[in-house]
Amino acid sequence: MVGVGCSAPVIDEDEIADAAEGMTRGIVLVERVAASDGATQTNVSAKFMRVSASADPELAERVVGSRLDLPAALPGCMIVPSGGADEVAPSLVALGRVVLMDAGDDVSIKTGDEVIPLDRRAFPDVGGAVFGQFYTSRDATSAIPAPAKYVLESSGSAEMDRLAIEAEAPAAPEDVLVAEQLLADGVTLQEGTGAQVHWRSGEAGSRDLVYVDVNSTANGATVRCAFHDVGEGSIPASFLRSEALGSFPAAATVAVHRVRKSSIGAPGIDDGEMRFDLGVVGHATLGATQ
Repeated sequence: MVGVGCSAPVIDEDEIADAAEGMTRGIVLVERVAASDGATQTNVSAKFMRVSASADPELAERVVGSRLDLPAALPGCMIVPSGGADEVAPSLVALGRVVLMDAGDDVSIKTGDEVIPLDRRAFPDVGGAVFGQFYTSRDATSAIPAPAKYVLESSGSAEMDRLAIEAEAPAAPEDVLVAEQLLADGVTLQEGTGAQVHWRSGEAGSRDLVYVDVNSTANGATVRCAFHDVGEGSIPASFLRSEALGSFPAAATVAVHRVRKSSIGAPGIDDGEMRFDLGVVGHATLGATQ
């Protein structure tokens, strides 16, 4: 998400009309990453965007912090863009007007007997192009079991109808091996040497995908490779070099995520998805070529 000042933008009637002619897109994210030491980081967020007719929907998702960057084709790899304000700011002219809509005073997501209330938060002004509110879980320790069925509910408002959206979360990746080493035990990756990644494949016939992030803690550079959820994939040697990850040797992390996207079908929402992103992460060493 791009962080800038919180001053309220001035909105004229033409801009409101432009937004009214657009579409409403909902993005609900359920995210959990479990580390090898047992620590778990979680987040649930819900954003309902009224995107103006002139807006670029993909750019809108990037600016509000909901876009997941993936390689253009699967399997494939990429260097993850930093996503800083300097990268996004020149594109705000093409963004148009994005209104983050009020879904009501009572918004929550539940699974079984577990109910996670979502708090309303004001979205910071992004170049006067994005404004409104979004919803997020109160802390990073909410219980997010998986696999499980989730239901997002909202009380509705003058801007939006009541919502009740259901989706099934997949299991997190299990039995993960990286370069024939257990991720939970820590792994070593050699500069200029490709690495095979193995995991327990997901449900037969699912359209889930798995992505692997190799992140250098020295400079923050991240290589991301994505695969169909078939239980194995390969990180090419060309992406395990200093050109992609900075100097070797270096400390790093390797994270393996399973992602499932379910379309949102609800009154008043033209398009959208509930996206589950469940990951496991372990320590790694990027070893220099001898």
